[in-house]
Amino acid sequence: LAHAYLLAGPPNVGKGTLALQIAQAVNCREDDPPCGECDQCRRIERGVHPDVQVIAPAQDARSGRTRVEIGIDQVRDLQHAASLGPYEGKCLVFIIDGVERMSLEASNALLKTLEDPPSRVLFLLLASQEDSLLPTIRSRCQRLEVRPLSEEKLATILTQEHGLPEEDARLLTRLSAGRLGWAL
Repeated sequence: LAHAYLLAGPPNVGKGTLALQIAQAVNCREDDPPCGECDQCRRIERGVHPDVQVIAPAQDARSGRTRVEIGIDQVRDLQHAASLGPYEGKCLVFIIDGVERMSLEASNALLKTLEDPPSRVLFLLLASQEDSLLPTIRSRCQRLEVRPLSEEKLATILTQEHGLPEEDARLLTRLSAGRLGWAL
């Protein structure tokens, strides 16, 4: 397992879902991870596990507005938490959603952490526009490309798992361009 992965692909294609499944896999206590049933897996899925943190553009405390970028303070908090290691799981996982929207200062601070990563810490960087990332950050990560589903596969998921009529599933499949998140 590498210390950092770059999950690259278009918006709403499943990068966040894949990141949570990876977090479950590295923290699951069962023999065939991720089981999806143990306490670790269920809490990660609900977003309440102390060893899985999602970093995204935060809300500004003064104005109440969501900022456009991930700031240096968020990365400093990440660095501090990473230095402490996992609390109860096997691995501390940081999911940085929209990593291409990091400020330059935050990118440089993250780069230092990626160059000398703490043990038992995994970084999952989610990017829709990976060309906007610093090349040095990209070079420190293993790249995983997440692609849209085929029309047939997505239509099958929508009809069998979500109970949509076949005609509606086909329409949503075309409109979403194979992106399950958009279709849902």
